[in-house]
Amino acid sequence: MSASSRRTPTVITRMAVAALAVALSACQTPASRPSVYQPTYPANHTASRSDAVRMLRAAEALPAPARDQQRLQAAAILYELGDKETAKEAVDKITPEQLDDILFASFAQVYGSLLAADDDFFEALDLAASPRLQEVWPQLPRTTALPLRNLRADLWGLLGNLDSAIDERREISYIAQSEQAITENNNGFWHLLTQLPSSELKMRATLSTDTQMRAWYQLALLGRDTQSDISSQLIALSRWRERWPAHSANSHPPQALLLLEKLATQRASNIALLLPLSGPLGNAGRAIRDGFMAAHYTALNAGGATPKLLVYDTGAEHPFDEIYQKAVDAGAQVIIGPLDKSKVANLLATEKLPVPTLALNYGDQGRLTNDLVQFGLAIEDEARQIAQHAYRQGKRQAMVLTADNNWGQRGAEAFQAEWQRLGGSVSIRRTFKDNSKFSTLVSDALLIPASHTRKKELQSRLAAKLEFTPRRRDDVDMVFLAAQPQQARQLNPMLTYYYANDLPIYATSHVFGGNINRNRDRDMNGIHFTALPWLFESHQTKQDIEEQASPAPAFARLYALGADAFRLYPRLPMLRQFPEQKVHGLTGALSLSADGRIIREQMWARIDKGVPVPVTTIEPLLPQQEPIELNGKREAF
Repeated sequence: MSASSRRTPTVITRMAVAALAVALSACQTPASRPSVYQPTYPANHTASRSDAVRMLRAAEALPAPARDQQRLQAAAILYELGDKETAKEAVDKITPEQLDDILFASFAQVYGSLLAADDDFFEALDLAASPRLQEVWPQLPRTTALPLRNLRADLWGLLGNLDSAIDERREISYIAQSEQAITENNNGFWHLLTQLPSSELKMRATLSTDTQMRAWYQLALLGRDTQSDISSQLIALSRWRERWPAHSANSHPPQALLLLEKLATQRASNIALLLPLSGPLGNAGRAIRDGFMAAHYTALNAGGATPKLLVYDTGAEHPFDEIYQKAVDAGAQVIIGPLDKSKVANLLATEKLPVPTLALNYGDQGRLTNDLVQFGLAIEDEARQIAQHAYRQGKRQAMVLTADNNWGQRGAEAFQAEWQRLGGSVSIRRTFKDNSKFSTLVSDALLIPASHTRKKELQSRLAAKLEFTPRRRDDVDMVFLAAQPQQARQLNPMLTYYYANDLPIYATSHVFGGNINRNRDRDMNGIHFTALPWLFESHQTKQDIEEQASPAPAFARLYALGADAFRLYPRLPMLRQFPEQKVHGLTGALSLSADGRIIREQMWARIDKGVPVPVTTIEPLLPQQEPIELNGKREAF
């Protein structure tokens, strides 16, 4: 299961807890307003499903607004107990226009949580962010405002609108009073801010006029920029605390920061790198090695405690198991490698490994023991991330366009499996090569020839010349694209030419070659893609790599993989203990699945005027194509 798909239930659970809290607080707290009905439950009563059902039945005999408030309370209880269907039936009976402002806010929170639980994220956000609420926040009780604002922040964050989610977290900071509420909000702040690239955090830390937010940006930047070594991160954290002694994140630190001191005492002092430095994979292995060493020396130059390194060439003819054992005999406490997929399979077939091992590729299965973690640059992670993102954006019918090779087909299979698991459908799937006739491919995929055929048939029946604009198929609302830049530069204009300019295109990171070329890449304007943070980061390790190695774009991601391996291995205990935590690296936000596979969640970016830019807000949808006029009537061919 991917990191994103694991996070969604957590978000919804928090919504559910908030929903129940507001319902039960209403049950237990004397009314502060005459219009708010309160049922007669003792303060220590824990409501059950039977209680909620009785409340619903009794509500029918109550006058408004008591009837609707009791329905809301019952729905919140039922939702928390897992009976979402009955809860939905209860709120469906409520007429929101007839509710006063406080009851409407409660309705928005409870019903919005139910909608979010059914993956109707946009509808939930439309309700939770209703214009009616903007003028009434000062009048809302804290017990009503807090869970509703949490719902809004979660939804904006889930949908990729980081700016709105951050603003909402700032509003929550003004009203959160309990230790739990403050800590949860600070965890939310940390999760949102660490998704921003370092360059963005630096800019905001410099320009923000809000001193509290400026401190948050500096703290998040600390979390990103000093991850090359835990010791230097602890030093930077100590300095931050001295500078901001009264900040909320000082008294209620995010969960990830609490683990640093513990991790610092658990670091290995001897590390072995097992990589192919010769043979067919030699170029890749050397790039990963150099990326790892760059991160190592960045930490060393910063004064951090760094391990002793042993490097072994697995590209030679010596059996891999002998090389592995040689590293163990030399005192390696952690092994990083191998890169070759077949050698990862050898490790998976070994019942028990003598030392913890971080493989730099994926085998065909996971491993439930703690002795092996698999980490790589699999396109499958990106494909699943795209499926989850597009589904949350309300898309349900996909067109899949991928390169006709092993890499492209793996991406297509992973996207389709995740897309269908979520509830989406694939309307059409096509492959292409560099020499494909992209005009014909796109035209046929969008059923443009069929539109021309319908036009000819209608023109023949009417015996009149018709003004005609072809119509594309209407069973597609998004495009999944796995393509190299030269392919995407041809596909994107063809989709626009054949009346699909309203279809959002979600592509893997391979769509951008790594070098900015406005003239060439403007043909990809509007494409959204999952981007390696390497693209936008200004981390010292990246600067060192670029200055010393000047890697070609095709190898940059391998240097990033090596650098992230250095960041990752000491933090694996944290990821095991707290699956929701992430290590924010140059290859993505890294989390650990239960079967020992690192899941990468990359940034979102889009091509704008031929240049990739990070996406931190929800962009407006493109206008839908209008039907054509035919003899005074609207017709679609």
